[in-house]
Amino acid sequence: MSRDGDEKRIEPQVNALLKLLLDHAGESVSRDTINSRIWSDRVVGDDALRAMVRKLREALGDNARNPHYIRTEPLKGYALIAPVSPVPASKSDRATPFQRRSIIALAGVSTLAVAAAVFLIRSLPDEKQAVHIEQLTSMRGSEVSPDFSAASHRLLFSHRANKDDFLQLYVKDLNNGQVQRLTWDAADYANALWSPDGRQIIYTRSNGSDLRHFIAGFDAAKGIVGEKALLPNNQSKRYLLAWSMTGKAVYLKDSAQPGVPAGVSRLDLNSGKLTSITAPSVLGRGDFFARESWNGKMLAVLREVERGKKELLILDRATGSLLRTRILNRPADRFAWAQDDSSLTLTSFLGGMQTFDLDADQLKVRAVPAPGINDIFYQCGKDCLYMRQHNGNFLDLQEQPNPFLERPLMASRNLDLPGSEDLPIFGHDGEEVFFVEKLEAGIAIKHKSADSTVALAQLPTDSKMDSLQLSPDGTHLAGLLNGRVFVLAIQHPEMQFLTGGADPVGFPFWSPDGNGLLFAKMEKGTPTLYRYSVDSGDSELVMRNYIAVVPVDKQRSIRLDTQNNAWLFLGEQKLRKLIQLPSASPNRWQIRGDWLYFTAHEGNLAVMQRLNLKTGTLERRELAKNRFRLNFDLPPTAERMLAVKSLLAESNLVKVSLQ
Repeated sequence: MSRDGDEKRIEPQVNALLKLLLDHAGESVSRDTINSRIWSDRVVGDDALRAMVRKLREALGDNARNPHYIRTEPLKGYALIAPVSPVPASKSDRATPFQRRSIIALAGVSTLAVAAAVFLIRSLPDEKQAVHIEQLTSMRGSEVSPDFSAASHRLLFSHRANKDDFLQLYVKDLNNGQVQRLTWDAADYANALWSPDGRQIIYTRSNGSDLRHFIAGFDAAKGIVGEKALLPNNQSKRYLLAWSMTGKAVYLKDSAQPGVPAGVSRLDLNSGKLTSITAPSVLGRGDFFARESWNGKMLAVLREVERGKKELLILDRATGSLLRTRILNRPADRFAWAQDDSSLTLTSFLGGMQTFDLDADQLKVRAVPAPGINDIFYQCGKDCLYMRQHNGNFLDLQEQPNPFLERPLMASRNLDLPGSEDLPIFGHDGEEVFFVEKLEAGIAIKHKSADSTVALAQLPTDSKMDSLQLSPDGTHLAGLLNGRVFVLAIQHPEMQFLTGGADPVGFPFWSPDGNGLLFAKMEKGTPTLYRYSVDSGDSELVMRNYIAVVPVDKQRSIRLDTQNNAWLFLGEQKLRKLIQLPSASPNRWQIRGDWLYFTAHEGNLAVMQRLNLKTGTLERRELAKNRFRLNFDLPPTAERMLAVKSLLAESNLVKVSLQ
């Protein structure tokens, strides 16, 4: 390694790590990947990895706290963040000098075969890239599911001014600034999309459990004209994704079903024929977003291959062959094609942002332009993006009576917290509360008592927490973070991961004694339930074919299969199927006495249901309208509940220009 004529030799393993980071420049390389590539089949600890990274940083003259070359990705791995370019070896001594510059010559080493090569690594500038944000809309309330027509220069979006309002469709003409409301009835309108010529729209109308898709013309004076159903009623349980670039077809995804991954279908508008395009066989929810390239030759698809792990696929439209595929290092919910079809920009509601370059077959992590920026829906140039921006306070905790009480009278606490809160849990005294909170600076697991609120763990902003549970003895928290099972000691907070990023695992559940944590792994296609001992650190196989076991009492238990079917057992004897739960998450269903409580969506309504384990009686209560998080907790008495209420986060559509 040379810098301004000063040469430095580096150890073979450090050289191998550098080569690995160079191969994935700009991307996060996981600890699991580094371990498998550098140490092969040997088992090493985190200390060895940190020592190797420290040596590489020392060779580069880098600082971990203010990195110019190697950035630590908390809970993930490491990324080479400095721009990299190959340099012909014979010309390396004539490379343009930079304030900070490293010329790296890589030779073959015993631990990793590397072809001789020379790379020029330029450090990133200290200053951040200038960003200009222009508001495209400024209505009071929240604008969601936006789309833009380049042909007519109009925005199309759903909007509600108050939380309990229905979502209505609006159009804004960016030529003259005129805003028009298109719908007025008591139903939610969403997922509206312009046809490529800007003359037609497709959209979804839902009211309660009735969900239908429509296609209609757009008239600047009259609004929606010639509305007609897009699909027969028996095929409407799908979701709109995109138009084809010819304007003659529409893409849809399958509705969610427990244990059945969603695929993408293409509807021919002339013949009405619905053709399956993808049918993934994965452990996750499958395909959830798709868009054709501007020239119509490629179809890009986002796929959840397992919980917490997503993949980008680029398909040839004519043949269906796979052109590119990449496992994503950061969360991604949607993307937009560059107008020359050379790249895609992917974003997440959690704040992640990355670009995939098709020609270079390279994925690069990008800085989020500003707080609350998410949901890209159009790329107006190389450094010009149409996105959505919200104020970040969209979820709050609510303590309320159990909705099944005859006449609920109760003094409840007003938990007015500054950020976006989720996954609430009562402490064992019924007064303390544990929860996850998202703020601009990141995500934290917090403990709130009568006189203080303490952060037990700090996590990166784009972390995805899927569950949180308190042990029966109150000493530990456990959950699922970025697809990995973790345990967190409360008195001396230290997060310990029990599974790797490559292991497909189910939600963790505590055993009754508080020392055991049960979670399922998929082994050769079969769910296998393991018990992990917090005290000893040992794991043992418990059973196969079930993803959860929760005790009802000393004799009875409920077991959950991969389809989220809840089965009642007496010892090892299977008694009967109880019900299919909407979610396997322990924050979505609980047993209190002889009742199984669980939450569900019915159209735009959030409901709580409970099933009597003895009689089979099923009862239902409405919780709220337009509540999209259904996590809750009940204390042992079940007189109260902690719920997550949705707030109306003020949001607008914006144009982001990176300068």
